[in-house]
Amino acid sequence: MLGRRHFGSTLSGTFHVFTSQGLPIITKVLSANILQSGISRNGLLAYCLTANSPTEDGRKLALYDLKEGVELFAVTPQRAFERIGFDEKSMQLVAKVSGGGEYRYGADGALVDEDAADAALLSSTNYTDVILTAEAMLKVGCSMSELERILAAVIGSRALGAADNPAWKPTALKVQGLAHEALGQAREAIECYEEALRLNPKIGVKRKLDALVKRL
Repeated sequence: MLGRRHFGSTLSGTFHVFTSQGLPIITKVLSANILQSGISRNGLLAYCLTANSPTEDGRKLALYDLKEGVELFAVTPQRAFERIGFDEKSMQLVAKVSGGGEYRYGADGALVDEDAADAALLSSTNYTDVILTAEAMLKVGCSMSELERILAAVIGSRALGAADNPAWKPTALKVQGLAHEALGQAREAIECYEEALRLNPKIGVKRKLDALVKRL
């Protein structure tokens, strides 16, 4: 397997996979740089991840069936991962998360279980995974039990290191405030929003704070 960046271009590369005899199985010309790639233990599957770019192939995660010599899917990953593994029997891509959790992409490129993906990332030991996942979940609406789980995860993210990172502490407080507000805990939400705004006046919760204060 070989990922080759094209000379003289910052936004292109070619993903190659060869047999043990050196015969080509996959040759994929891409309009984006190759960020990482890998091949399964028995050589049945391979993946390629491209870097962010404004081109069609920018930020794409692709899975290849090496037995058939075809691309199974190429999708824009919506969730974070630390590394990639494979399930050759199920023809699935396994996204490994910091802390031991995982989630999967099926052979069609769709998440096998979105709830499992969210749960894995909320349990991540990487606080950025936790905060970004919690914020995304809050945007689509959650049950009370999910909101409580999100709140606990975001509070935990601060202990994982977000509280010590000036760039992430305001965001953690903002998302914690959003979870409190969704749970109907106005006073706790106000405290989080106020602290987040003190740390970063442009964090984007001023209107929410004003609305909550007026309601009390």
